[in-house]
Amino acid sequence: MNFLENKAIQIAIKNIKDKLRHWQYMVFSLGFAVMFTLMFYFFLGREEFQYGFPGMIIYTTAAGTTSAAISFAVDKTSGMLERLDTMPTGRKNLFLGALLSDTFMISLQILIMFILGYGVLQVPYKGILELFIGFFIAILFGISSVGIGIIISGIAKTPEIANAISLFYYMPILFLSGSLWPFESPIVFFTPPFWAKQIFLQITVLGDGLFDPLYNSSLIGTTAQQIPITLLGGLLIVIAYTAAFILIGILIFQKKTKF
Repeated sequence: MNFLENKAIQIAIKNIKDKLRHWQYMVFSLGFAVMFTLMFYFFLGREEFQYGFPGMIIYTTAAGTTSAAISFAVDKTSGMLERLDTMPTGRKNLFLGALLSDTFMISLQILIMFILGYGVLQVPYKGILELFIGFFIAILFGISSVGIGIIISGIAKTPEIANAISLFYYMPILFLSGSLWPFESPIVFFTPPFWAKQIFLQITVLGDGLFDPLYNSSLIGTTAQQIPITLLGGLLIVIAYTAAFILIGILIFQKKTKF
């Protein structure tokens, strides 16, 4: 079968076109990330901001929680899921198509942030390879954000409630993870953004390898301390979070009864 004839791919393409037609939301969402980036850049300066920019990338990808929550909540409240149960398309293809389209949009936003940070603002980085690895880490975390959005859509009764719950979730969790501002507390280890942010930071800024130890915050060289977990261990934690959130999202999405 032709790649473009795959139902999930067709749904993904349709979703991307819909999102691009409603580009105002993407601009609004990305606008906050750009605003925070410029604010912290001029406040900290270029050299110091290299330690803060990874948090801006994670903030950008975390916004995928809201996008996914609203998208799936709309499908649920519109009755589309029930109609799909009687059609050849099926929920599986809708889920995969939505996951692909949201991942594509998150990747596009990350790319824009990379251009802003590393191209326009000239934020220092270790090397091109490290940037590619950082890009992969950001996308991986973005996929986990989509999974959380799906879970939220299963709880929310309307898209408006899904939007409110997702904002209530990811804004506090970003602060508690130390992504938006350094926060040295054992709490950070229980927040998914911390692991993605810290791995991204140590790879792109320090050039650390997968077997180097992680630090407990962004304040490397000042008060940050090494922890007995390597970057590889942290990466496995990010993968575990992503797999768990997507799996729970699938279970919720495949539920045949109305919420």
